[in-house]
Amino acid sequence: MKKKDKLFYYSHETGKFREIPGYRFKGFTLFFGSLIFALCTILIANHVYYNILDLGYRRAAFIETENKILREQVKSFEGKLNQVELTLEEFAARDTELRLFVDLPTIDEDTRRAGVGGASYDFGIAAGNSRELLNRTHRWLERLERELQMQRVSFAEVEKKYETNEQFFRHLPAIKPADGRYNPNGFGRRRHPVLGVMHVHEGLDIACDVGTPVYATADGVVELAGRTNGGYGRMIVINHGYGYKTLYAHLSSTIKVNRGTRVKRGDVIALSGRSGLVSGPHLHYEVIHNGVKQNPIDYFFDNIDYHNAMRDFADDIKMRR
Repeated sequence: MKKKDKLFYYSHETGKFREIPGYRFKGFTLFFGSLIFALCTILIANHVYYNILDLGYRRAAFIETENKILREQVKSFEGKLNQVELTLEEFAARDTELRLFVDLPTIDEDTRRAGVGGASYDFGIAAGNSRELLNRTHRWLERLERELQMQRVSFAEVEKKYETNEQFFRHLPAIKPADGRYNPNGFGRRRHPVLGVMHVHEGLDIACDVGTPVYATADGVVELAGRTNGGYGRMIVINHGYGYKTLYAHLSSTIKVNRGTRVKRGDVIALSGRSGLVSGPHLHYEVIHNGVKQNPIDYFFDNIDYHNAMRDFADDIKMRR
């Protein structure tokens, strides 16, 4: 081995230079030992003095605290979602009642909750309980969002149907056309009071004095008004739409509407009389639906005079709302 690869020291005991054996190994051992000692000393000091070197401990602790707070907030949010769900259930129950009122089919529970699966979502570094908590909350939000959208659509359907029904009800013959008595069995086959022969009576005769007000029984447009050559004498026909027409016969000369006049339920359209082939003063009233004569009694809201009928009819409509 060359001299330069060796390390010597001077011994005062022998007065000679002596070789230091294994100096390289001892040197490396001393160096790394000192380095490890120094690092340990620095880390201990950093910990004691609250991470003055900013090695990341404080940030890790902050993130852990933040995650804990977030988990607590998500749990609190679940409680609020539960309240929202209860409110939606109340809306659903009310929606069912409204749909029945306006004659719409109800939405069953399975349909309301259909299409909501149990898919999981990727929330990045979230793991374990946190990931499950986020997934559960996300699925819950999706279901509530879908139910809310369905409820919005259903309420729109109810509103549209109600408007349609309200329009229809205004055009449906629903009141007694004049004050007076009538035979409940007057519709159908009977003996003619003048001719004395059996025939089919296609309306209802309401006995009343000449000059009794005659009311339009529903909204519509006057299709005919005046004298006819038949036994009906002076008469009015109103087209109410939706396949409905009404006929008022044996009127006096006081007819207050003309062909094309738009009338509303309760408008006075004429005064009763005794024109045509009659044995006495009365109003002959018919209800026709899609060309078929109907029994008018089936369309009377009640067997009372017009003003009481209108009041009760209005109260019934308000209750339906």
